Amino acid sequence: MPLTKLDPTAALVVIDLQKGVTELSTVHPADEIVGRTAELARAFRERGLPVVLVNVTGVAPGRTDAERPKFSFPADWTELVLELEQHADDHIVSKQRWGAFIGTPLH
Repeated sequence: MPLTKLDPTAALVVIDLQKGVTELSTVHPADEIVGRTAELARAFRERGLPVVLVNVTGVAPGRTDAERPKFSFPADWTELVLELEQHADDHIVSKQRWGAFIGTPLH
């Protein structure tokens, strides 16, 4: 479906479209998800609307109740995918918990 209208007070929040996550198996092909998201990001930027790019950098420091992954991460796993065409005006949020924004600057 073509993008036809954006709310003038909206922000786009893109979560976990980073190299280490997009390489995992998903229900929908990752390249399709990334492509559609990149299109949305371009549309928001063209209209001067905020784009927030969120990545996960690891597990919460000091947390011992969550199971640690049983594999090692590649060095670039936290990097956002290049297709998002990150701009200097984008807001970047790095979270240390897989599913929450607690402890991040996202208000």
